[in-house]
Amino acid sequence: MTVHQFLAVLTLGAGLLALWINFRFPKLAPEGIWTAVVHVGVAILAGQVLVPILSNAVPDLSPAAQALLITFALGLPALVYALLASIWVISIAQGALLRR
Repeated sequence: MTVHQFLAVLTLGAGLLALWINFRFPKLAPEGIWTAVVHVGVAILAGQVLVPILSNAVPDLSPAAQALLITFALGLPALVYALLASIWVISIAQGALLRR
């Protein structure tokens, strides 16, 4: 499996997890568009700032173990949250358009 294939499968899996969370726990979704936009901002912040900071704090492991730990303990949750927040924004926008 190449890196590109792995990233595609990881992103597809994260998207499926985000969809599952959205449908399994509908009460987690924010009520208003601004709250959903804040969730998107927090997700972007988590992916862009926290993951690199926390990846430097990972204990001294082999490079392969460190890459796996960062990918599945930090990257995957950040990606799932970003996709889930995007689903929430789309859902709220659709609801607002249908009410008109």
